[in-house]
Amino acid sequence: MSEVTMADYKTINQANTFSQEKLQQIRAVLALALKDSPSKEKITVITTGSYGRAEASDESDLDLFILFDSDLSAEDTIREELKIIKQVVNDQVPNSVGDSGTFGADAVINFRELVTNIGGDQDDNKSLTRRMLFLLEAVYLYGDDRFKDYQKRLLEKYILPTSPQSQASKFLLNDIIRYYRTMATDFEFKVSEQKKEWGLRNIKLRFSRKLIYFGGLMVSAELVGLNREERIKKAVDLFSQPVLIRLCGLDLGVGKAHGILSHYEAFLERISNHDVRQKLGRLEKADRESNDEFKALRDRGIEFSKALDSWLKAKYPSDHVIHHSLVF
Repeated sequence: MSEVTMADYKTINQANTFSQEKLQQIRAVLALALKDSPSKEKITVITTGSYGRAEASDESDLDLFILFDSDLSAEDTIREELKIIKQVVNDQVPNSVGDSGTFGADAVINFRELVTNIGGDQDDNKSLTRRMLFLLEAVYLYGDDRFKDYQKRLLEKYILPTSPQSQASKFLLNDIIRYYRTMATDFEFKVSEQKKEWGLRNIKLRFSRKLIYFGGLMVSAELVGLNREERIKKAVDLFSQPVLIRLCGLDLGVGKAHGILSHYEAFLERISNHDVRQKLGRLEKADRESNDEFKALRDRGIEFSKALDSWLKAKYPSDHVIHHSLVF
């Protein structure tokens, strides 16, 4: 059974190379720009989205948020640093982020906000999104050591010492499931109530959003049978890998990654095309049956879901707790 790598897929490989090179550029510029800041040891800049998944192109924007390790007002304390970060990001990736306020150079929080009130009455969509993407696909732009420490501390919050080794870490798994369902529900709200564009969002929900979820399920399944210390270490290691690289590593002995990667390759190839992306962005739900590009990607999305399901069933035997946990 031959090993599958991302190098076997032209668009995926190109996107990975583009992402890594751009990330290195941004990191270098930020390190130089912030080297004299008196608050530099308190600032961590994180990106998620296509750059976090290492699948970006010239068409991609840069979703980011900032962790400021202080109880002082970021607006007052690091006002100049925030201007610098915004300028660097705009220079390197001119495509704008969304207007939800969840991401951007103005989205500044304290790490405490990520680890408190999980599931509580203050845990809104914005906090859930930041927290889950911080685990599921984030990479650092500035503050590598702090980023790694924060991710480990968040996992320590999720992976409880009382969890039986034979079971999944339910606190973590349930929040991954909750986030995926929230994305699906949030999609309907945004296009129906807020009149956001429909076509491109729909296709992303079928591919990249689903891949985020699948990546979390892989990690959750891999933690079964380990003690808490082992679970935390393995989760840190797996979450540090972009989802597609994670998939290729875990596919050894399974040999079913090709089905997933081939459909994802087609998805990335089409949305990296400026004209296709623009047409999907303008597509209204009522016109979906008359758009051949959308219908082709929708059909691939169905097959992509089947490939993900097939991989899970091949990788983990029918009595593995991940299957029971997902249904019940």
